[in-house]
Amino acid sequence: MKLTRTKVLEDLASSSIFGNLGIFAGAGVSMAIMNDGWDNIALSWGQLLEKASLKFDIDFNSEISSFGFSYPELATKLCKKIAEKENIKYETAVSKLKEKLAELTSWYPDKEKRELYYELFDTLNPSWIITTNYDLILETILTGRSISLGPDNQLIAPKGFIPVYHLHGTRTNPSSIIITQEDYISLFRPNEYRHIKLPLTIKESTTLILGYGLGDINVLTALDWSKNVYENQKANHPDSLVQVLRKEKPNPIPYFDNNNIVIIETNEISSFLAELKGVIIKKQNEEAEKAKSLKDFEKYLKNPEISDIEKFIDDEKYRIEIIEVLSDFKDYLISGFLEFFSKVIEKLWERAQPNGAFYAYAQQVKVYLDILIKSNINNMPPALIEMVAYNMNHVGSYVGLGYGESHDAYRLWERLKSDIPKDSIKELRNIAFSHNFYELKKLLTGL
Repeated sequence: MKLTRTKVLEDLASSSIFGNLGIFAGAGVSMAIMNDGWDNIALSWGQLLEKASLKFDIDFNSEISSFGFSYPELATKLCKKIAEKENIKYETAVSKLKEKLAELTSWYPDKEKRELYYELFDTLNPSWIITTNYDLILETILTGRSISLGPDNQLIAPKGFIPVYHLHGTRTNPSSIIITQEDYISLFRPNEYRHIKLPLTIKESTTLILGYGLGDINVLTALDWSKNVYENQKANHPDSLVQVLRKEKPNPIPYFDNNNIVIIETNEISSFLAELKGVIIKKQNEEAEKAKSLKDFEKYLKNPEISDIEKFIDDEKYRIEIIEVLSDFKDYLISGFLEFFSKVIEKLWERAQPNGAFYAYAQQVKVYLDILIKSNINNMPPALIEMVAYNMNHVGSYVGLGYGESHDAYRLWERLKSDIPKDSIKELRNIAFSHNFYELKKLLTGL
C-alpha cells in the first residue's frame, strides 16, 4: 500500500470521528508540553534517573550507567547502590527511589500551554490515552474532560470523559510506579490485567503513538500480541498503528518501519497535532453534511408521496439506487426504509385487487428479487429479511403456470432466482422451515 501523509491523517481523523482513536503517550509528550528550549522542566526517563541519582549523592554516569543496560536494569542498579550507600534493605531503597521520582515529576503546564493543548486534544477526542509517564500533565491539560487511572484500575471511564491510564503508575501513588526489573517481571504474569488488556485495546483501536520510542518491552509485547496473536480477528472498524517521530528535518512522506508500524515525522508534536486537528475539522464538516443528507433522505422515506411509492415499483433503476444506498447506510436508513417498504407492499397488493391483474404479482416478485440480489444477506437488517421472507411466502401462492396464477411472475422467478446469493437462499430456507412458510419453501425448491 502506498502511503501518503494525507491518507494517514485522514485515517486518523476517521478513527476520531468513529470513536476508537487511542493515544499512546510517552515522555516526549510531557517534554513537548513543558519544555520551551530555554527551561527544560520535563525529563526523559534516563534524565529522570540521572537527576534522582544526584539526590542520593550518586554519580549516575560513573557509578550506575554503562552501555547496553535497559532503564529498568539501571534503576535496579541504582536501588542497589542506594541500599549499599545508606545501609538499608533493597526494598526500602526501591521505595525511596519511587518517592523521589514522584517528587521530581511534579510538573504542571501554565495557562497558555493548557489552553493550546486542551484545544488540540479536545478536537482529537481520543477514546482513551495510555501513558508510561508518572506525571499528571495530561490530566492538567484535560481538566474536566479526563479521569486519571492508575495501574490498579480498569481502563474504563464515565461517558464523556477520556480515561488517562498510567501504565507504569502515577506520582500521586509512588508505590504504583513501575521502574525496576522486579516491577516489570510482575507485568508478565499470565493473568495480569495490563498484560491482557493492552493488546486488546490496541487491536480494537487506531493507536496514535506520541512521544514514545517503543523501547518498553511491555508495550512491544502488547503491539506484537495485537498484530500476531489476534491477527485472525476481523475488524469492523478502522484500526492501525501510527507513530509520530520528532525530527529536525522531518520526512514529509510517511513510511512503514520494520514492525509494520506507520511512521509519520514532524518537527514538533504540537505542529503535528495542529495539522491533524485541521484534517479532523474538515472531515467533521464533511460527515455533518453527509449526516444531514441521510437525515433528509430518511424523512423522505418516512413521508413519501404516492408518486414516490409508484416510482419505486415501476422504475427499476430508481429502485436499485435506493436499495444500494440502503446497503451502504443501513444503520441510518433502515427505520425509514421499513416504513417506505410497507407502503410499497400495500400499493402492490392494491394493484393486485382487480380481476386479472396478474402483472402486480410479477411486480411484487421483481421487487423482492432486486432486494435479495442487490443486498448482502449478512449485511441486511434482520427486520428487512423477515419482511421480504413473509411477503414472498404470501405472494408465492400466486406464482405459477396454473389457472389463477401469474405466469409472468413464475417466468420472472425462474429466470432470476439463480442470481440470488447462496447465503440469502440458505437464510430464506431457514426462515421458511422455522415459520412453516409453505409457499416460500415451494419457491426455493431446487435452489
